[in-house]
Amino acid sequence: MKLPQELQHYPHATLLIASDSVRADFFLLGGDELEKLDGIALPREPRQDSEGTFVSYDGSRAAGPDSDIDDSQRLKQFVKKITEQAEALTREHDIQHVDVVMPAEIEHLLTEVSSNELKNKIRRRSHLDLMKEDPLTIVRRSLETVPPVEVKK
Repeated sequence: MKLPQELQHYPHATLLIASDSVRADFFLLGGDELEKLDGIALPREPRQDSEGTFVSYDGSRAAGPDSDIDDSQRLKQFVKKITEQAEALTREHDIQHVDVVMPAEIEHLLTEVSSNELKNKIRRRSHLDLMKEDPLTIVRRSLETVPPVEVKK
């Protein structure tokens, strides 16, 4: 897909990773082109309505001490998949820069598990959840929110 003139800020091959806590999309940006390379998802486990919860005296629901509301293991596994895919795409497409658009919690986990090579290529971090937006809106909002940092060599 062609990038509009005002969005052509990518002289070098750039991997844009857009994510929420369940899905991630990977886009290749360069010159005036935008191409979706891949997408991954790791949905939450469906649970019974009553599993791990109880109804309190006022009729509200609350989680019991044995409930499985902690999603951290699934989230770590999801971020590991994002990192592995990003590193593979970076090598495959000779990516020079990486921009990430994702909630802060996901970006921090990504930074923790990424290789130094990938971390050093990240030049723009936008802590936004734009997964319901079209690719051009994601690019536009990424450019509006955070100026790029110099990439380490």
